[in-house]
Amino acid sequence: MKRSLSAPSYSPLHRWHQRQSARLAYYRGVACARKSSHSLAIAAFTQAIDKGCGSEDKALVMRGISRMQMKDVGGAIADFTAVIAAAVEKSGSNTNHDSGHNSGAEPNFILAQAHHYRGLLRQQAGNEAGALADWSAAITHWPHYPQPHYHRALVHLSQGQHTPALADLNIALESDPTMVAAYLQRGNLRHQLGDIPGAVADWEIAVCNDFTLEDAKQKLANVQQANYDAQFSAILAAPLAQKGLTVEVTHSGTQLDIHTHRQLGTGVNYYTLPDLIRQHLVPLHLANVSRFKLIGHLAEINSLEWSQLYDLYKGQPCPPSNWQAAFSTLVVFPPFGIPALIQAAKVKGLYERGQYIEALSASKGVKGLCVAGSVTLGVFALLPLGYAAYDSMQATPTLSMVKPVKNIPYRPYEQIFREESEL
Repeated sequence: MKRSLSAPSYSPLHRWHQRQSARLAYYRGVACARKSSHSLAIAAFTQAIDKGCGSEDKALVMRGISRMQMKDVGGAIADFTAVIAAAVEKSGSNTNHDSGHNSGAEPNFILAQAHHYRGLLRQQAGNEAGALADWSAAITHWPHYPQPHYHRALVHLSQGQHTPALADLNIALESDPTMVAAYLQRGNLRHQLGDIPGAVADWEIAVCNDFTLEDAKQKLANVQQANYDAQFSAILAAPLAQKGLTVEVTHSGTQLDIHTHRQLGTGVNYYTLPDLIRQHLVPLHLANVSRFKLIGHLAEINSLEWSQLYDLYKGQPCPPSNWQAAFSTLVVFPPFGIPALIQAAKVKGLYERGQYIEALSASKGVKGLCVAGSVTLGVFALLPLGYAAYDSMQATPTLSMVKPVKNIPYRPYEQIFREESEL
């Protein structure tokens, strides 16, 4: 009896203590892994597995992830494969251990993790087919696991399979709307498929969540530049087509490069084209464009026959300073009149420096301040009048009730008539 009590392997108390110790080791391993102390985490997970923590599959996956961080590829694959093999053995199926497919599998996130991380290691080793098989198995065991969908989409993209790649990226983002890399890749794919608005939307979300994505920012800038240039090309296409010319506009800084192309035998007067171009661009009041370069091409021989730089707003009259309105506002309502005078004084100087748009903006600003001053003054003037009218209505009732006079005896009409006749 004493021998059986002294044997720790048969003691219920000892088994309970061992399980608690194993669980404590597991949680210690998790804490170490979160602190990136992967060597300590591996030792703790190993202790938890050896003592039987009750969650050996979780411990194996966690140890495999820590081994990945420590560049122990063989050990990591061995841990993930052990989880997958144990699941296959438990299910009693004849599933191939490499593929991990099981049509009747129940959701199992730990098993899905094992397939996913083994797929990553297989891809790094150049085993793309094995990686795809693992990621597909991970999705089978956990359909809304975003990472396997994302990595499988990258393989599809490398193989030129756009439709399944887009489907995987959509599911990945439905499962994890914060996956910035998936937004970036889906934006790239949408751009290839011609869905420019969709691509721009994805790139904008990616940049908003991670402003260090220079690739996405550059792609956004290129698309915006292309749209900007296309708008100008469309504006000038019709008037220049009447001259027998085709046009292509590119924007750079404050300058538009307007490329015109003519066929051999088509006459063109390059001296009149600048005024025609101004006629259609000046009314747009482009704040970020001050000049344009007219470049003429002869299509058949790809020859450059004209190249000249022009001021876009040359010949435009100086916008009015609106001094009278500014002085009126100063007299009537100084808080708006003072900035109106300042804006009026800036108009001519801006125009003389060639800043036509800024001068036009200052001129409009004077008018806006005058209108704002008049409206504000009107409100201040009407408020006391309104309050006085309201106060008078409260002091004088709109309908007064006449109180009846009491103790007046009733007299018939005949009696009153007789009394008045006698008088």
